[in-house]
Amino acid sequence: MTLRGTADEIQLATLTRILDDYCEQAGIEGTHPAREHLARRLIALFSGNIDSPDHIKMALDSVAKDWKPDHMPRNG
Repeated sequence: MTLRGTADEIQLATLTRILDDYCEQAGIEGTHPAREHLARRLIALFSGNIDSPDHIKMALDSVAKDWKPDHMPRNG
């Protein structure tokens, strides 16, 4: 499925699924700030006419590396 322009209901569901799946695989909890960061990036990618969910996932890899649990800053 190609994603272009304004998201319709099906595209929005696809983007949500991509984000959910990506965060689950990366070990990013639903309330973690990384999820919001990745969601913003996902929307930017979509707005930039990224061609496919696979391309979006690859692009998220480049920004998610700083947010993965094993790289998260420790408090204290």
